[in-house]
Amino acid sequence: MRQLVLASTSPRRADLLRALEVEFTAVDPGLGDAAEQALVVEALQAGVSPSGVVRRVALAKLLAACARGHSGPLLACDTVVADGPRLLGKPQDEAAARAMLESLRGRVHDVWSGVAYVDARGSLTLDAERSRVRFRAFAPERLDAFLASGQWRGKAGAYGVQDEEAGFLWEAVEGSVSNVKGLPVERVAPLVTAGRG
Repeated sequence: MRQLVLASTSPRRADLLRALEVEFTAVDPGLGDAAEQALVVEALQAGVSPSGVVRRVALAKLLAACARGHSGPLLACDTVVADGPRLLGKPQDEAAARAMLESLRGRVHDVWSGVAYVDARGSLTLDAERSRVRFRAFAPERLDAFLASGQWRGKAGAYGVQDEEAGFLWEAVEGSVSNVKGLPVERVAPLVTAGRG
């Protein structure tokens, strides 16, 4: 059986996949942030739901990795924070991170992850997972310290539940915690462990 290819440079996704004791190689799918953002904007303008958006972007990452010569089994994923109709991706700078986190303060929001998987036979699976996250009404000075730490960089919605520094932001997760971290393990495990052993 060929080794799984993870079309992602996210260390969090790699850690979550590693916990499943699956042998894999992580590669850059070759779909840049600008191309991802263009796909999101186009999908939103077409009235696509958050679950549809993350599935589209995950599929685009998978296809980009295929175009670079990778073949199945191949896994790609995309995660966004949904604040009502607004999707929050990775902030470009500290001001954007502040605006995102302040908008989520004291409220509940959704985190969506899309999964695209093609097995060794070329069979495609597209799926999405939603989790709900309740944010605390945190103090402004705590937010200032968090932003100064730089832990917001490279994370959808400007935070990661796995980061100790972000613990003051949130108080509860309804649904998959791994999904909020960037890889819905409950959806992925049956795909990548099928036929093993």
